[in-house]
Amino acid sequence: MKLLEPASIGTMQLKNRMVMAPMTTNYGNEDQTPSDRLIAFLEERAKGGIGLITVEVCTIDVKQKYQPQSLTLGSDDFIASHRKLTDALHQYDVKVQPQITHPGPESMSGFYFGEMPVAPSATTGACTGLPARELAIDELDDIIEAYAQTARRAREAGYDGIELHAAHCYMLLGTFLSPLKNKRMDEYGADSPENRTRLLVRVLRRIKEVAGPDFPITLRISGFERIPGGRDAADTAAIAPLLVNAGVDAFHVSGGVSDPMVSQMICGPEYPDGYNLPAAEAIKRVVDVPVMVVGRFLDPEFAEQALRDERADLIVMGRPLLADPHLPNKVAAGQFDQIRRCISCQNCIDSMFMWPMDARMNCAVNPATGREQTLNYSPAAIKKHVVIVGAGPGGMEAARVAAERGHRVTLVDRRRRLGGSLLLASTVHRDNERLLDYLKREMQRLPIELQLGINATPERIAALAPDEVIVATGARLHYTPIPGMDGTNVITGSQLRELVAGELTQPAKALPLLVRAGVGLFGPLIDRYLTPGRLRRAANTGLPFGRRVAIIGGDLAAIEVAEFLAKRGRDVMVLEAGEIIAPEIGPKRRLEHEKRMEKLRISINVRTKVSEITERGVVLALDNGGRREVQADTVLIAGEPVASTSLYDELQAASIKSYLIGDASGLGLIVKATYEGNSVASKL
Repeated sequence: MKLLEPASIGTMQLKNRMVMAPMTTNYGNEDQTPSDRLIAFLEERAKGGIGLITVEVCTIDVKQKYQPQSLTLGSDDFIASHRKLTDALHQYDVKVQPQITHPGPESMSGFYFGEMPVAPSATTGACTGLPARELAIDELDDIIEAYAQTARRAREAGYDGIELHAAHCYMLLGTFLSPLKNKRMDEYGADSPENRTRLLVRVLRRIKEVAGPDFPITLRISGFERIPGGRDAADTAAIAPLLVNAGVDAFHVSGGVSDPMVSQMICGPEYPDGYNLPAAEAIKRVVDVPVMVVGRFLDPEFAEQALRDERADLIVMGRPLLADPHLPNKVAAGQFDQIRRCISCQNCIDSMFMWPMDARMNCAVNPATGREQTLNYSPAAIKKHVVIVGAGPGGMEAARVAAERGHRVTLVDRRRRLGGSLLLASTVHRDNERLLDYLKREMQRLPIELQLGINATPERIAALAPDEVIVATGARLHYTPIPGMDGTNVITGSQLRELVAGELTQPAKALPLLVRAGVGLFGPLIDRYLTPGRLRRAANTGLPFGRRVAIIGGDLAAIEVAEFLAKRGRDVMVLEAGEIIAPEIGPKRRLEHEKRMEKLRISINVRTKVSEITERGVVLALDNGGRREVQADTVLIAGEPVASTSLYDELQAASIKSYLIGDASGLGLIVKATYEGNSVASKL
């Protein structure tokens, strides 16, 4: 495989062509040194077989702090702490480089040191929103020297090279490159290629003078800024030879410009895989140094094809290595079916919007990301019989970890198939199926006893003689009574759940007679053999929904169903009583859904009370005391997921040692289910 072939960046020799992207984690110490947590996080990726690790942003000035827990190499005092990091990683035959930058307009210097951030021209930070002043020409020499001295410190700290950040019309070098932020009228303005690259060229040359001509420099740059007023699609390839002459040993091609949601850097499924490849290919055509590319290389199979097609020389992966740090080793071993793949849920970004409470990155599909020191699958000192009730994401993750640690595991579920609520979630959000498939394969690979189609009563559980029981039975749906909710045009979330389970225990007048009859005849087969793909194909053929659909409730499940229906020709409205839709997710993913819903022409109302359901639709109670009837052929009442603790309570009453995880203890989505399943199983 091309991915496994060696490569070189200047004097740096790499064992393969897979590179770990620099990713903000906020795992650093408050004093801007690498923490043990950060080192453990990177060390796990080094163990996993990656060829080159690029450490997240390291600033060139101690006062130019980038994030609350970011790093610096702005003083010789920081060399020793970075040496600890490089020594830890070099044990695993991996090369490592820091991403060197001056944050420019994105600096938090105003927060921490009372100094206004700086930029090529007066502007505001793309992410901070804080004002930044224009740099004077006589200030540039000191900044250039700071870059050079930081590179020298990186070399003394044991790094194998550096990456310079000049992408995304972001931070200092990136904003000087872009006419979007650079409005200067002097020789550092953006009016010509020579002028807008002048500062970057001086930085490159001075680094080579101070750190040594043999110290490799990778340049991260946007191939295309994709915004009116930014650099056009051909600009980077045009200036690339000039930058090579100044000292660039490799290009790291990204794209877009930054915004508070890093919308064009860490993208959802609306962007194609490898969306920066055209720009990388254009640059590769005109330079003789390696070109690496980043941007939705979620699957090594796709990355391999990009290399075979000679569109790039190395592939940069970020989120895929959060999901599975051992992806490179699994590629080398041909274990593609054991790779835990990123599902583009954006939890990694949304988890960092918690500052100042807990702005540390985590991963929904891999709870051990950032928790390597505690969730490390160490062999159990005492082997136990662990019974897990519920084969959804939390239950399967608990079973996987418990089995990996050497416990005897029995997984019980009343359904005849694995997946729990993840089946519906994978139907309406296709990327979730990647996690479902991985967990199902792990249940088959590991020595786990599956007891499916079993109603796990306390008596049956006790008969299995467990040492520990984990209850992962999911949430139940609660409904606020609405007049007319038993009408012939109403479907509930509970009825949809039962439909895909092949049973209907509740009256479902809105479902066609043929559907109800089919469930009655083929229920056990539906329960056993239904998959997200089969459910999507069935939905493409026919849906028990009229043309106009009103969805009462706007949580994540509701809006994903809204998108699913709208893609199949329904006119959908979402009516949410709360302040925002999908409050259980973060702002980045919510914005992605809102954009998608707009394209699908889904209308959204919040702070909206439905006072009645009629044969014609729904009646809204208006703030002025009036009423308004809105027409709808079908009304879907989503229901509110609430904790379902009855089995756990019975086990506790019977003195059976048990734990409650996932939505059974309250809504928390995949990230809560997998974390709690992993955490409990890691402690048994």
